[in-house]
Amino acid sequence: MVRIGEEVSEKLDYTPSSLFVRRTVRPKYVVRFKNLPDRMVVAELPPEAKPKSKAAPGLIADVIVSKMVDHMPLYRQEKRFARQGVVLSRSTLCGWLLEAALAFGPLYKILKNRVLADNVVFTDDTHILVQDDSRAHCRTGRIWVYVSRGGTVHDSTPDRSQDGPQEFLKGFRGYLQCDAYPGYNRLFEDGTVVEVGCWAHARRRFIEAEKTSVGPAHEAVARIRSLYAIEHEGKNLDASARAELRQSKAVPCLQELKSWLEKQRAEVLPKCPMAEAINYSLNQWAALNTYTCDGNLSIDNNTAERAIKPFAIGRKNWLFFGSDQGGKALAILSSFTATCQQFGINPWTYLRDTLTKLPTTPTDQLHTLLPIK
Repeated sequence: MVRIGEEVSEKLDYTPSSLFVRRTVRPKYVVRFKNLPDRMVVAELPPEAKPKSKAAPGLIADVIVSKMVDHMPLYRQEKRFARQGVVLSRSTLCGWLLEAALAFGPLYKILKNRVLADNVVFTDDTHILVQDDSRAHCRTGRIWVYVSRGGTVHDSTPDRSQDGPQEFLKGFRGYLQCDAYPGYNRLFEDGTVVEVGCWAHARRRFIEAEKTSVGPAHEAVARIRSLYAIEHEGKNLDASARAELRQSKAVPCLQELKSWLEKQRAEVLPKCPMAEAINYSLNQWAALNTYTCDGNLSIDNNTAERAIKPFAIGRKNWLFFGSDQGGKALAILSSFTATCQQFGINPWTYLRDTLTKLPTTPTDQLHTLLPIK
C-alpha cells in the first residue's frame, strides 16, 4: 500500500472548565553575621488588588462575568463549583464581588467621566427589587444606564426620584437622549443639556392603541415608519450629510405628522389610548424633533434600552439586590462588563488582567486600564 494522502475529519468538542491552585513560592534565607544574631529574609508577596482573599484574579473575573453577563445567581455558581470539587459558599462569592467593586471604584469614576465627556449620552432605567431589613417584603429600587461613545456606566439608587440622574449627570453638557420621565426636566432648564426624545417610545404607544383605534393607529405607525426609512437611507453617511438628509426629508414628514396628529386629537375621545398616544407625541414634540438638527443624534433611545436589558434579564434569575450597597457594587462591576461588550472586548480577559494590574498602576495612570475600542 502506498500512501497518497489523508482524509481529516473534525468535530468541535468540549472540556469542562476546572479550578486550580496558583502557588507563589518565596524562598527563605538566613543572613549570618559575625558577632551578630542571624537575620531571616524572604521576598515580599507581589502586590494584589485583594491581598487577603484566597481567590486569584481569574476566579474573581469568572464570578463577575457569570453574574453580570451570564445572569447566573450565586447559588447556581455555588453548585457549579461544587461539581468541580470545591466548596465555595454564596456568602463567600458575594464577599468577593463586594471587594472587587471596591477595587474597581477609582477606575469606575474615571470611566464615568469618560462617558459623560461625550456630548451625546443615552439614558434609561429599570426597576430592581431590593431586600430591606426594615420591611417584610422587598422594596423597589432602580438601576440606571448611561451610554456614550466613551462606554457604558450603570448607577443604582434606592428609588426613582429625580435626585439620582440629577446627581449623576452633574456637570454634563450636551444632548441627553431619554424617555419622557419628568425627573430629567430640571437638567434642561438652563439650556446646557438638550433633551432628545425617543420615537420608539412614541411609536409603542400607537401600537398599544391599535386595539381601540385600528385605522388611526396604523396610519400613525406607518408615518413613523417613514421616518425610520429615512434613517435607514442615511445610516452609512457621515454626521453632516445625515443632518442634511434629515432636514430635507424628515422635517417635512414631521410637519405633516404634527398636522395630522392635531387633526386626530380633535376627533378621538379625550381619554382613549389613541388620545393618550397623540398627547404624548405632541407634548414631547420639541424633543422628538431635536434629532434632525445633528447627524450624531439618534431617532430613538434604543441604545440605552439595549444596554439596560441585561438587568431586566438578570432580575428574572437572581431576583433582587441584597441591599443598596450590593446594588452599587453590581452597578460598578456591570459598567465594565457592559463597556467591554460595547467595544467587543472579552470581559473575563479584561477583568482578570485589570485586577492583576490595578495594585501596581499609579493613580495618575489608572485611565490606561479602561476598556478601549
